[in-house]
Amino acid sequence: MKTKFKISSRLNRIFLSLAVFILIISTMDAQTDDFTCATTDSADPDPMGVYSGGVDFTSLNPCDPIVLNIYFWGINRPNGQNDFPNRANDVLRGVANLNILYNEFGIYFKYRGFEEIDSPTLPNDSNGYYVLEGVIDYFNMVTWATNEGFRKPDAFNVYLFGWAGFGGGIAPNLSGSTHCGVNSGGISKVTLVHEIAHNLTVKHTRSSTEHATRDINDPNFNADTAGDAVVDTAANSGFRDNSCACYPFVDLTTCSYIGFEEDNVGEFYQIFPIDVNNAMGDAYPCSQIHLTTGQGIRAREALIADVQGNFDPTLTTIASLYEPYAGEYFVSGPEPNPYNPPLFQPGFNYRFLECECNCPEPSPYEDVSFSYTNNSLLTISKNNTSFSSITHPNHTAIQIDLDLCEPYGQNTRRCYDNWNKAADSGTVTKFEDNVLIIM
Repeated sequence: MKTKFKISSRLNRIFLSLAVFILIISTMDAQTDDFTCATTDSADPDPMGVYSGGVDFTSLNPCDPIVLNIYFWGINRPNGQNDFPNRANDVLRGVANLNILYNEFGIYFKYRGFEEIDSPTLPNDSNGYYVLEGVIDYFNMVTWATNEGFRKPDAFNVYLFGWAGFGGGIAPNLSGSTHCGVNSGGISKVTLVHEIAHNLTVKHTRSSTEHATRDINDPNFNADTAGDAVVDTAANSGFRDNSCACYPFVDLTTCSYIGFEEDNVGEFYQIFPIDVNNAMGDAYPCSQIHLTTGQGIRAREALIADVQGNFDPTLTTIASLYEPYAGEYFVSGPEPNPYNPPLFQPGFNYRFLECECNCPEPSPYEDVSFSYTNNSLLTISKNNTSFSSITHPNHTAIQIDLDLCEPYGQNTRRCYDNWNKAADSGTVTKFEDNVLIIM
């Protein structure tokens, strides 16, 4: 009896340890690798006169750039802890990804800041809103955040939870929403791009009603009204089988479609790797930060029409892109110690060109009276990930590689040409979340 009792106890401990190990591993996977989207596409027809269904890149108007404020909230456990020590850095990577993708459609994002907030304690839940069990928990979290002042009315608000039982991201399926949720492991990946696209009314590419043909003269053509209502995304009924969390018709090593599925009128789908890679598809292991021209045009048209009136408060100007999101400009006196130089958001090609003017502080965006050369003292690629290097050197003006038309004038602005050096006093112009403070 004693022997049997000892063996039973040992087995119990082994099974318990194994169960805990499996739980930890599954939790880690949910934290870091879950790209699935919980957003449901609205079944309502598109409003009349808003979307053209266009896919012509030349129709994008560079004389009408759209600049949107965006702000990030990092949700912690009620005790202030989280599992993502690099979350602030990942936010900057996410901002860069948004701009690199959406700039080609004339849409720009102005980074307004990142703030970590502690979740309230919830009944029988030590994680609070840091871990979201169901979709309703996300919306409850947004209600709490709004009531507590953790929502910017003049910006797109991205809430970065730890992980969720429903997947990696979520956005309201209402036209013109300006908030979304992203798991903290997906900020710098396709998840953020995907959920912001939902905010801009871009839908999932999958549909059971969209026909394969792209011939507008074919009586079965419905790509401009069915599914995502975008003509240059391929019709598909979905790549992911949720019953097995697998992709039976996608070769995940090449991201090629290997199925022979038919639409509901008997035509074979025409699906290529670029369709499998689309950011709004559900072949999640293959998803890339890529949208088609038609999807980009739809996003722009949604912003311009602003049917619900929610986008207008989030708009800002091209001039805002020439302002740092943090740091301080030296104005006079000894250099502060420590000195926090002005930092600019990643995702743009910058050249800081040698300039000359009487400008101990950067000249206003509207003032182009300064002189400058083509000599770049600092050049930054849009793909740069050394974010602390994106600063404004003295005696230079900022050139951003923006595709703007002639009425916007030169893209070299804000000459900073400071020759002051005092002995015992100092003045700096400081930026905190883009608020100007004279000190």
